[in-house]
Amino acid sequence: MRTRIDYLADKYSFTELNESPRLRRQWQDVLEECRQTEAGPEERLRIALLNVDYVTSFELPFRLLLTRTPQLIAALREEWGISQKNVVFNDKRFGCVYSLKASLSGVPDTFRYHLSHRIRRVVGNENTSSPYQQVAREVKAPRERLKYALEAGLLVTALDGLFWSGSQRIAA
Repeated sequence: MRTRIDYLADKYSFTELNESPRLRRQWQDVLEECRQTEAGPEERLRIALLNVDYVTSFELPFRLLLTRTPQLIAALREEWGISQKNVVFNDKRFGCVYSLKASLSGVPDTFRYHLSHRIRRVVGNENTSSPYQQVAREVKAPRERLKYALEAGLLVTALDGLFWSGSQRIAA
């Protein structure tokens, strides 16, 4: 039996601390186009690659709510000439920058991101966010949050992992 889970964002802000006004504007345009066209995951990634100077593997799940980013990038890499550069996120995570531009010499080597959100997880008419929020308050490390939630018997979807565990690769 399938259960429909809705995620209602009362507040959602994802920013890179040194993001230029140009990149900020590009992302605003991308998000607006994705909303207007009701784009699916692959189309959201296509829109971003076509309209933003570069995208990072860290930001794609958060900005575009993509749960299978590595697979989507791999599929488009075969179709398009996507350039790639290895970078560091939040002083500890390694990841990549992707772009349709041939040169990534102007792209920073490090990025610092901040996520702030208030999201409700709704099943039927019931708000089911509380147990996930409690896990996030009690456990700091993302993998430990996920482990704790699963051991507590919570059903954890890819978006639950993204929003409350900070785990971007749960879908993989």
